[in-house]
Formats: sequence, C-alpha cells, structure tokens
Amino acid sequence: MLRSLIIAGTSAITVTASWAYTRIVAGGVGLNVFEVASIILFALLFAWITFSFLVATAGWIRVLRYGASRSISTEIDGRDSSSRSSTAVLMPVYNESPDRVFAGIRAMLRSLDENGDKTTFDFYVLSDTTDHEVWLSEEQAWSRLTADLPDARVFYRHRPENHARKAGNIADFCSRWGSRYSYMIVLDADSLMEGRTMMSMVDRMDADDQIGILQVPPTPVGRESLFARAQQFAAAAYGRVFVEGFAAWTGSDGNYWGHNAIIRVEPFLDHCDLPVLPGVAPLGGEILSHDFVEAALMLRAGWKIELATDLGGSYEECPPTLADYAVRDQRWCQGNLQHARLVISEGFHPLSRFHFSSGVMAYAASPIWIAFTLLCILGMAVERIRSVSQESIPIGGAMVLFALSMTLLLLPKVFALLAITFDSKLRRSFGGVIRLWAGGMAEILISILLSPIMAMFHTRFVLSALRGTSVKWMAQQRDEHGVRWSDAVKQFGLFSAVGTSLAIATWLAIPRMLIWFSPMLIGLVFSIPIAVAMGSRWWGHAFKRIGLLIIPEETTMPRVCEYQIESHRQSSSVSDHKHVSLFETVIRDPQFHLLHTHIQLATGGSVELPINQSKAIEAAYAASGPSGIPVAVRSDLLCDLKTLRSLHLESQR
Repeated sequence: MLRSLIIAGTSAITVTASWAYTRIVAGGVGLNVFEVASIILFALLFAWITFSFLVATAGWIRVLRYGASRSISTEIDGRDSSSRSSTAVLMPVYNESPDRVFAGIRAMLRSLDENGDKTTFDFYVLSDTTDHEVWLSEEQAWSRLTADLPDARVFYRHRPENHARKAGNIADFCSRWGSRYSYMIVLDADSLMEGRTMMSMVDRMDADDQIGILQVPPTPVGRESLFARAQQFAAAAYGRVFVEGFAAWTGSDGNYWGHNAIIRVEPFLDHCDLPVLPGVAPLGGEILSHDFVEAALMLRAGWKIELATDLGGSYEECPPTLADYAVRDQRWCQGNLQHARLVISEGFHPLSRFHFSSGVMAYAASPIWIAFTLLCILGMAVERIRSVSQESIPIGGAMVLFALSMTLLLLPKVFALLAITFDSKLRRSFGGVIRLWAGGMAEILISILLSPIMAMFHTRFVLSALRGTSVKWMAQQRDEHGVRWSDAVKQFGLFSAVGTSLAIATWLAIPRMLIWFSPMLIGLVFSIPIAVAMGSRWWGHAFKRIGLLIIPEETTMPRVCEYQIESHRQSSSVSDHKHVSLFETVIRDPQFHLLHTHIQLATGGSVELPINQSKAIEAAYAASGPSGIPVAVRSDLLCDLKTLRSLHLESQR
C-alpha cells in the first residue's frame, strides 16, 4: 500500500510541476529546442527529489510513532550466550593503520566481555595490504593482541593476491572458513560495534530463519574537521527519518550497504557469487560495488533483506575533507554505474532493480542537473536573440517552482529536527533546542554550499567512467590532515572558474534569473575557501566550543568508542616500529621471522618465486644486505618462505 502511495504521489507531483515548468519556459511564445530538452531533465530531477521527500515523510511519521531515540535492543537479556549461533566478525583491511584496526577489535572484544559473551564471536582480520611495512606491522599488532588476550579468538590472514578487492577478500574467507559459522558480521576498517548490538544481531537472525542479511545503520563519529562534523550531525539528526522511510518503503526487500551488517553464510555462499560483466573496466569486468548486487542475489533466492532501524551501537568514520570524500565517491560512482547493466538482467526483484537505478541516479543526477542548468541558460539566450522580452517570462511562477523544489529538498531535515525537539532526552544530547536548530541551520547552509561542488565532482566521475577511465583501488585517508591553500587551488580552481563563468553567462542572458541559480553559483565561485574551511579542525573545534553540530555520541561517548580511544593510545605508545624497518627485522630477528613464517603457513599464504627472481634477490642481499632488495619485490619475497628463510639463515652467520 505504502509503495503504491509513494509511486502515485511522485507521479502526480512530478506531472503537475513539469506542466507548470513548461508554462513558465514557454512564456506564451513557444518553446525552442533547448527548452524542450530542459523540460525532460526537469521532470527527471523533480521526480527524484519528490520520491526522496515522500519516503522521508513516511519515515518521519514512523519516527513520531515509535519515538526519535534509537536504542539498542534489550532482547539479549537473560539468554545464555552458548545458545547463540557461531558468528565470524570480518574486518577486511587494505593499507590501514594497524594500531587503529586492532584498537577497534580490542574495544569490541572488551564490550562483548562486559556483556557476558566470550564464545559466540570469532574475529578475522582479512588483509589485502600491499605495503610490506604495513603488512608486517599488522602481524606485530595481531601478535601483541593475542599475547595480551590469550582467550580471545582473533585470527589474521594476508592474501598474496588482491583478487576482486573487498568482495574477493570476503569470498576467500567464505571458501576457507565460512562453513564453520552460521553468520558473518562484515565490518570496514573504521567500523565499530557495541557488544550488545552484535549480540542482538545474532539473536534476530536466530529468531527468523528467513533473514539473509540484516543491515544496521552506522553512525559516523570521531572526526573533528568542520566537513566531518557536518556529516556527523546530518547522520545523527536526520538519519533516523531517512532510514525509517527507507525501511518502510522496502520492508523485507531491502538493501545491503557493504558493512556493519550480519549475513547468513550458507545462502551467501550458495547464491552471492558475483558475476563478471561483459567488456572491460570501468563499466565491465569485476563489479566494484558488490553490496547492492549481493543483496539482489540473496533476495532473488527468496531470502529477506531487512534494515534494523531500532538498533544503535553501530559506528564508522567519515572522510575528513571534501577532497577525501570525493576520492571515495569516485570508486562508488564507477561501481554504481556498472549496476545500470543489471537493471534489465533477468530474475531480479523489482525493488532490486529500483536499488540499482537509484544507485546510478545518485551520481547521474549531478550531470543531469548541470546539463539542465546549461540548457536553461541557452534557452534564455536564444529567446533574447529572438528579441523576446524578458518581461514575458513569468518570473513569479519560476520563483514559486524554485521554492517548491527547495522545500522538497529541505523539509525532511526540518521534520527530523522537529522529531528530536519533541524528545526531551534526545534534544538534550544535541545541546538543547537552540543549539539543535542552530546546528541544523548551519548544516543546511553547508549542504547548500557543498552541493554544486559535489555535483561537479560527480559529473567529472561519470564522464570519466564513460570515457573508459578506471579508478585505482587505494587506501582511504583516515587521518585529520587539513587542506592547504595551494592544494585547494589545484583541486578546486577549475570549479571556481566554472562557477564564475556561469554567473557571468546567466547575468548576460537574463539577470533576473541569477537568484534562481544562486545556490549553485555561490558554492562554485567560492569553492576554494570553502574547501579550506571544511577541512579545518580549527573551524570544527570552533563550532564545537559554541555547541553547534554536536551529536549525542559527543555528549555521552559510547563505551566502545572510549575503549577504542584508550586502546589506540596504548598501542601507539608501545609500537616499536616507528623508526625501524620491519622488512629488515623479519629477515634478521629469529622471533619475528618465526612469527611471520607461522602466519603464512597457517593461512596458506606461501607462494614461491621463480628461481631466477629468487636468485636475483639473494644476490642483491649478498651485495648490500636487506636494503639492497628492491622495494617492488619485497611483498613477493615475504610470500616466498623458502627464499626468506635462506636470507634469514644468511643473516645469522
């Protein structure tokens, strides 16, 4: 019923608005080709924002019904942990900080211990790291953890080859060890979960044997730059409305976001083998965004995909700067564009096809929006050349339509702030009513300024993918590092130039329409100082000092986050590799050499080099020691235990 209402409402509102827009651009004198094209794009964009508005409205109604506070379920109380099904907690890593990764695992183990469950969960650190020093540091960090917590079941594996990226990493685990477990909780390297949350996830899977994937919405925490603080506030303040709306729309035909979710292993193994798309990257070959596809395959096989909107205690980190966010988005953009080829594939559920289409539209909307803007300017220019009076264009009607569009975009955020205002406990956790609404207004202003900048990024990404340029798989930037003015000029100088040119063109074509395009133009024209300010921790701290963009996790920090900070501080203080080459250490130090050998043998990671390459490495070592071995072959050498042992024995003479 709800789906039908949303579809009907979206259609009716879009048709009405498109008819009004057609009347406006016609201006009583007919349409030129640019205006006709702009009407088509307008309808597509307006349908997109109308649908999002209606889904969010449904979410707001559910929030008012169930309460705005998100609480961790208490269904775990009184249940013996031995009755829970065995669960693997997977943390795939790729050139991440080992101290941060293992601090998170220590925190989650401590949280589980506090809640009385030491037996249900086994943790797996699944490394695809390519930097040999980081790889060896991971082994040291794992060794310290297992020495400090001998009862903890934490396993470490490094793959010799990074086939199929994260999806291949998870598939490798499933093929080796998946049969031992009923479920797997998939995390990212920056993920963190309360013990009670993980226990509740298992309990819900045990209680309903038809759930294939249960997704828990993650909350961004722990960042200090202004850009990150705005993202954290948006997720904390508005997230519940949007996820409740999404859950209402999808029901048990939901989606999977790739992390902070629990998956039933057996059907995942049976049905979620990812297809390889025809052609070559970026639009063909291996699928980058695997999560949507895995959910669709699971749903096609008859399993339920659900969103646990009432579970909290699920956390992640967001990129600290606008450029870092864009780097991550480019990978997602390429992966989502690949999904366009799956929309018409046989056998998928209609909601899965919709999810694929939505993923494509999330990035295609930006070039469509920019094309729409250019068509409007060109259409006005043609009318001016034809000596059509600007007075014939109904500016008042255009402003009404503009106001309606902005209302549909912003009203869900107002709904969310109202829901928090009605909840006395929750509004205090945001700093009170005044700080809550002031923070909301600040976030809305920031989002308006950033929208055209991200639209430019997305347009560039889409065009790059269509031209055949494939993105490289790189580790995410997780440290707060700020943005230098020189870097901002390089990264955003073109955006500023484009914004200035568009402003001049609009003024020349029809000055009275500048206000129509001002939200887009201001962000672009001032993109350089905006990028610097957004990446600044100083500005982030300044907002925090006056109580703006505060989130509940700062008012009362979750215990698992406290444990992670404490563990990270301790692990950083005891790390012994800050100024030591671990590559040289693994060759010379018998204990470390034995540790590395043991891990490689236990996980099947030993791969022998060709004889000629092995001999060349031995010759380089004989001539110059470990430093003489080329960096490019060191990871390969670490996989060849025979050659590595030969060098180790040589070092002991």
